[in-house]
Amino acid sequence: MHKRIAVIGECMLEMNLGDDCRSHHSESRLSAGLAFGGDTLNTALYMSRLGASVEYVTALGDDHLSDWMVRQWQAEGIGCELVKREANGTPGLYLIETDASGERTFHYWRDRAPAKRLLDNPQAAKQLFAELKDFDAVYLSGISLAILSPYGRECLFEFLAEFRQGGGQVIFDGNYRPRLWGSETLTRKAYEQVLRLTDIALPTFEDEQLLFADSDTDAALARFQEYGVGEVVLKLGAEGCLIVQPHRDPKLVPANKVTPVDTTAAGDSFNAGYLASRLSGSSAEDAALCGHKLASTVIQHRGAIIAQSAMPAMPVTEADPA
Repeated sequence: MHKRIAVIGECMLEMNLGDDCRSHHSESRLSAGLAFGGDTLNTALYMSRLGASVEYVTALGDDHLSDWMVRQWQAEGIGCELVKREANGTPGLYLIETDASGERTFHYWRDRAPAKRLLDNPQAAKQLFAELKDFDAVYLSGISLAILSPYGRECLFEFLAEFRQGGGQVIFDGNYRPRLWGSETLTRKAYEQVLRLTDIALPTFEDEQLLFADSDTDAALARFQEYGVGEVVLKLGAEGCLIVQPHRDPKLVPANKVTPVDTTAAGDSFNAGYLASRLSGSSAEDAALCGHKLASTVIQHRGAIIAQSAMPAMPVTEADPA
């Protein structure tokens, strides 16, 4: 039986200008493709495609674009009952500009996004937490934490502590983005708080080095063990991932060798494959194989979300004897 997982985060509108800015300097209008994107939404969507029971937890406005986003998520099988709608609000927006060599630059407009205020109203937050208690697992990322107010973060930490005491699992992907935080000191404190409440951590070693100046993977893993995280899946890019569990030797699971076209959502899709498999009873190693299979497919396509028809056949996995 699949567990029910609530995914907390932010999804923004996405505009992609491609090469218009370079080739049409004299024009007063630029064509732009409109889509949506966000680390946690990417993970939620791919988990849903893999058969997981997923509810997305965020806040949007009451505008037509917010309506459109919700319809798209529902069409993917994502539960949207916990998507809060703010009167006179509009979603955040980011713009992607791609240069001649294919490098991408991101520009953000998210200061007034409703997701930033998701937990600022005490009564609304209390009601949301009451609904979340019925889930088996809660998933969030460093971006989920970064966009919240200090008050909202503390409310979330209090809930996660109670959620774990009630038997729920907390799953955290560090996904560190320096521009979203006021300081490294503040970030480290927030990460320590959430990791001490985490059952499964899905960090990226490059992020850990950036934030904590880790000299090697041993230093990163030692910190997670100090915080009491039971299961750590340290993502190592093209090398694969390193799995650490209690009373078991660390296990390196190599990534699938492919030539990437666009690495957008590589980590998000790996997390989806891993969790969809793991939460349905597979071993951590088998779950990692599923994560690698999905991620290696996604990075061979442009954009964060590949077509449903491009989804890979996932490896057959076995239940974890532990």
